[in-house]
Amino acid sequence: MKKLTTPLLATLLALSTRLPAADPESAFGLAPSAAPQLQPATPSNLPLIPDSPQPADKAAAANPQNGGDKTAMAEDKLKKKIALRQAKMKAERDPGLEALKVQALEAPTDFEQRKLYTDYYTALIARIVKFNPGMTKEEIDELKVLYTGDLCRCASRRRSIRPRSAPSAIELLEIAVVRLAKYV
Repeated sequence: MKKLTTPLLATLLALSTRLPAADPESAFGLAPSAAPQLQPATPSNLPLIPDSPQPADKAAAANPQNGGDKTAMAEDKLKKKIALRQAKMKAERDPGLEALKVQALEAPTDFEQRKLYTDYYTALIARIVKFNPGMTKEEIDELKVLYTGDLCRCASRRRSIRPRSAPSAIELLEIAVVRLAKYV
């Protein structure tokens, strides 16, 4: 290793002493051709740093469509969501609703179960509205659609399988026989 570094250093030293310095007008662009010219600053009436904070635009904050205060809008949305969740939890603890849900779970037929669940969710919405009186008509309609409405994800499928009337006694017997045959 020492044998290689000594001749290499000697060669580099010899080459560096023989090379002339670059001309200022060289084609390589190693030296600047002229000093850069600064443009004079145009006077303006705007200060670079304001002396006091700018007043908030109250019209924009009041109207959320025109870029109002997003933090306040998000805070209001979160408060409404929490109030709705609290009202729902209070409503679900109602003994009458709990009994209705147990009846729906233990219903012998799908038709009866569907009817009891519809009654349960209708009563649940009424109780939620009672515990959260600040709800608007649109929010109540959204809840109705969410729990009992036709605009759920599988509405088209549900319409095709939803029974039009209560099953007859013969149909109920056939259903019971089919269910009992599974256990025999």
